[in-house]
Amino acid sequence: MSSPALPRTDRSAGRIRSARTMPATATLPDTVWVRLRDVGLRVTPLRRRLVRLFASTRRWYTPQELQATALRAGLHPGRATVYRLIAALTEAGLCRSFPQSNRTTRYVFCAPGHHHHLICLDCGTVDSLADCQVTVPDRRFAVLEHVVDFFGRCARCQRRKIAGAR
Repeated sequence: MSSPALPRTDRSAGRIRSARTMPATATLPDTVWVRLRDVGLRVTPLRRRLVRLFASTRRWYTPQELQATALRAGLHPGRATVYRLIAALTEAGLCRSFPQSNRTTRYVFCAPGHHHHLICLDCGTVDSLADCQVTVPDRRFAVLEHVVDFFGRCARCQRRKIAGAR
């Protein structure tokens, strides 16, 4: 089953093109939709577009920010739709939450499979690292699972910070 492609971020203009203008090609694995159905979510066309938007922008969002981004992309999800989708994605293992010190929570879309994140604290860009280099210092310890995320400043924000200091 093919569906509209993900909206893409136009980095030069900082805008997201509408999902309706994208060619009809599948860009997320079918396991994403299967996992969402397995946790009881109806996978509607709007929810498909919203998941693709969330996955394609490579950013972390509060629910309010995701809804605002969706509105700018020509989608019109209600607040309840966004919250339900984030809850289902989290339950399905396709989204991770990051509680913030200001009592908000940001969410990152996680494609299936083991990976880590590089999260820019300035612009919110998220990059995934699929090549896990984590080793356990004590060989007598049996690791069942691990989570590693790196928070810092991306190369673009580093350049901006240096340029602003001059």
